[in-house]
Amino acid sequence: MADPRFLVSRTDRAGDLILTLPLFRELRKNFSGAHIVAHVRSYTAPLLKLCPEVDEVIIDDSYPVGLLSLPLVKAFKQLSIDHCFIVHPTGRAILSAWRAGISHRTGRASNIWQLLLNDRHVQKRSRNEKHEFCYNLDLLSGTVANIDYTPYHFRLAELQKSSGAEIVSSLGLLRPVIIHPGHGGSAHNISTARYAELARMLLKQDIPVLISLGPGEEELKSHFEPLKCEILNFLCNVPDLAGLAEVFSACAGFIGGSTGPLHLAAALQLPTVAFFPPVAAMTPKRWGPVGNRSLVLKPDMSYCNGRCDNCASKGCMASIALEPAAEWISQELKV
Repeated sequence: MADPRFLVSRTDRAGDLILTLPLFRELRKNFSGAHIVAHVRSYTAPLLKLCPEVDEVIIDDSYPVGLLSLPLVKAFKQLSIDHCFIVHPTGRAILSAWRAGISHRTGRASNIWQLLLNDRHVQKRSRNEKHEFCYNLDLLSGTVANIDYTPYHFRLAELQKSSGAEIVSSLGLLRPVIIHPGHGGSAHNISTARYAELARMLLKQDIPVLISLGPGEEELKSHFEPLKCEILNFLCNVPDLAGLAEVFSACAGFIGGSTGPLHLAAALQLPTVAFFPPVAAMTPKRWGPVGNRSLVLKPDMSYCNGRCDNCASKGCMASIALEPAAEWISQELKV
């Protein structure tokens, strides 16, 4: 029997893709000779340089936009895929897999497009009963006999680690703590001013700090400029997420909100402090850091619907005390 050809589709954000990587690992572990293709966005594709389980990458935004992209359908068809896993259930991905004639189409029963799947999994992710990476691995049920429910850990090559260490060294820092104040809007966060206050606390303890700023976040530098000293610097204009992973690997810890860089740090097993809002859909039970030592901080209140404008506790993220974060990361550096 010929080795199977798998396609895994996850065309949303960086953190979502990182939490899908265990699925690639389990497919490779159980089908060593398989050809495994990832269908992702150009923004997240560089992460797959760090994932040796992936043989080939197809970039969604290289093809015409729209629900039905015939060139994308053609690309799927040319791959001769036996089995696809549509982890992010967009109509575009499911329709393309169906039109391409992929015989086994697995995904979750979450929208009208499930009718084009022939292996539908009822998951009810909105109940937030388990972590996102576990929901992703559940899609392998029926394909993989004994699923290993452990998070994915990046294992960088020595050359990649050296490249990251050189960048950190060029910034005049040695094993700094990363503070990532920005976020892509996926979850509420503490203010940049409060991240600056947290940086001040660490600097007061002579802990080097690297402020990580993503594309379009350069204006946040102004909040940290008053703290500028020999053991604080900024990381900007990193070419891609693989390069960011290289830099993170040369750091001692991470502090930030519920973002892709948080999950990147966790997959590199950096100690992390994560700030989460009291919103049910954004619970750390489903979206928190996994596979590493971490401290999750959230407002001391019951879960809500996230509609801050009509909430009596609007601005609740400001109620999170920063001292526990500074103390915890300081202790982690001594371990």
